Amino acid sequence: MHDPAAHKHVSVAETGHAIAGYVAWSVDTARGNGVISHLAVAAGHRRHGTGAALREHAFAGMRALGAEVVEIGTGGDPFHAPARALYEKLGCTAVPVVFYCRQL
Repeated sequence: MHDPAAHKHVSVAETGHAIAGYVAWSVDTARGNGVISHLAVAAGHRRHGTGAALREHAFAGMRALGAEVVEIGTGGDPFHAPARALYEKLGCTAVPVVFYCRQL
C-alpha cells in the first residue's frame, strides 16, 4: 500500500507506544484525483480528533501532488454512521452507487 514513487502513501498516528490510527491514500496525478482507501482509528482514540488529523494529513499530501478532488467511501450500515456524518460535515457529497457481488 505504501509506494511513494507510485503516489501511494500510508501514514500512522501514534500516541505513546500505541498506534492510534492510520490513513492510506493515493493520487492519480494525470487526472488530479485523490482517493482515501483506508481510514481507521482505534476505539480508544475515537472522538479525539485523530481521524480528522489523519484525513487532513492525507488531504495536504494529495494537494501537494496536484489533486483537485478526493474520493472517500464508507459503509452504509449503522456502524459506519459516524464516518458518514463526518464526511458530510466536511462538505463531501454522497454519490449513490450500486455495488454487485456474486459468489464464485
